[in-house]
Amino acid sequence: MITAVKEIGELIIKKENKSLLEIVIEDPATNEKYKRVLAIVFERDGYGVRYKDVELENYSKAKILKYLYRQAGGNSPELTTRLNRKDPEKTLDNKVLGWFKILDEKNFKIESAHRSFLESMRDEIFKNRDKILERIKDSIAQIKKEEFILTIKVMDNGEQKYPGDYDIFRDILLSKLNEKDMEVFERDKTCSICRQGKLLVFGNINTYAFYTLDKPGFIVGGFKEEDAWRNYPVCPECKLALEEGRKFIEENLKFNFVRALDYYLIPNFIMGEDYITKDILNILKKTSREVLLKNETVKKITSDEEEILDILKDEKDVMTLNFLFLQIQNAAERILLLIEDVFPSRIRRLFEAKDYVERIYEEDFTFGNIREFFLKSDSNKGNADLDNYFLDITDRVFSGRPIDYSFLMQSFMRKIRDDFINKEHLYAVKSALMVLAFLEYLNLVEMEVEDMEERIFDGLFKKYGPHFETPLKRGLFLLGALTELLLRKQYSERNAKPFMKNLKSLKMTEKDFKGLLPKVQNKLEEYDSFDKGKRVLAQEAANYLLQAGDNWKMSVDEMNFYYASGMNLVNEVTSILYPEKENSENI
Repeated sequence: MITAVKEIGELIIKKENKSLLEIVIEDPATNEKYKRVLAIVFERDGYGVRYKDVELENYSKAKILKYLYRQAGGNSPELTTRLNRKDPEKTLDNKVLGWFKILDEKNFKIESAHRSFLESMRDEIFKNRDKILERIKDSIAQIKKEEFILTIKVMDNGEQKYPGDYDIFRDILLSKLNEKDMEVFERDKTCSICRQGKLLVFGNINTYAFYTLDKPGFIVGGFKEEDAWRNYPVCPECKLALEEGRKFIEENLKFNFVRALDYYLIPNFIMGEDYITKDILNILKKTSREVLLKNETVKKITSDEEEILDILKDEKDVMTLNFLFLQIQNAAERILLLIEDVFPSRIRRLFEAKDYVERIYEEDFTFGNIREFFLKSDSNKGNADLDNYFLDITDRVFSGRPIDYSFLMQSFMRKIRDDFINKEHLYAVKSALMVLAFLEYLNLVEMEVEDMEERIFDGLFKKYGPHFETPLKRGLFLLGALTELLLRKQYSERNAKPFMKNLKSLKMTEKDFKGLLPKVQNKLEEYDSFDKGKRVLAQEAANYLLQAGDNWKMSVDEMNFYYASGMNLVNEVTSILYPEKENSENI
């Protein structure tokens, strides 16, 4: 994955002819809330400056190089920084004024003219600290729901200048970056990324924050930090390419997979740069992609409106795709899942499965249907606690590894029972059947199939593929449909469903199901509703259950799932039994 990120960076640097400064500078607006910039304004006065005011202006992406922002992390100094709304004093003192401590570093050489300029700016901020804070707080009070970027601006001979307009600020930024890199280095070693011998390699490159040297587990050689370069030696050229690659991915290739889970799509051009077409680059770049997506009808298999997998699936297998699910908490990053080396042909196969499911069920299918059963173990919980299970399923789908059928049934029934008990509906059943159809098409679950004589509902069962290809599954399905017709009859006459207590919260055993059919028939007789159609349905259910024999080799979850499936799809059963009636609610 790291190599793929580096190669993307190299491609962008080459194609756009980027300077070193353009590579290392970052966008201070990490999200759409950062719409405003508070600039501490100075007037140029000879070699120095005079404080003038604090001005509020709109954030502009065109000024990224002028802002000269580079995240330092924690309380480390930043001349351009993100403002802490709750504690602006801390931002001003630690970040902005803290940046000027560079003037006190004896080993850092600054020309006298530049030193006078910086010292005068520091002194003016310190002298007018209270005024500056008052102006900042006024802006915070007036604008409630937006975040601010804090920077400096100098009125220099009638021209507005920002940090990036001055050589001294640019030079200091680049010098400090090199100084940090040189904390852990070695000479005449091999870079772990490009595999080439280099005059210099760094050992503390943390393009992604899941690699760090502040924990003993990352340090080799008796926990000596100076030997840590052996873990992950990176040459200066690869370091810059990594930074540019990550920046490009952050800005262009971050997508929402399902609710509460984002991912980064990282392409790997395995055949080299010569095989990268202009179309692929346009797909990957957000600005070009927006135009492309407007002119095409794009199918989605995730939750993101700008998903590009439907387009990439038609590419040749000269590239692979990596899916990085990254959890970011403050400055720390943790890999939740990394799916590597997925070919476009595999993505194409997933879309074929999606189309198959949608033809049967006439509804859109995405990974959101799977997420429905792997979000929370309890609907009353505040946070998702089944992410690991969902990510494991996702990994298996993309990599083609089998999925445990009984585990799926257990997960389906957890959600279905919760809905049945608390909401009195079975909408999730259809989603579960769609998930099964999707996984079965991909050969990730194995469905049992038995030869059976032709019966009245064969067409219905064949429609859903191998899901109902055993007598027991068919019998439970039809029993569920018959029960639902009874519950509808009760509700229409009594505005209640007292028979539901017999369903034991969908935790019925083989014994319960065998005793349920006569109970349903008797109740329908009591309501004078056991007409010809329902008699045929009861006979078909009894026929299949008798074929299943005794000692059913099926878990409680699976039995109740197929029973609930019949309850949910009852309208398809009634359309066969009562073809002349359009409204099945009154049957």
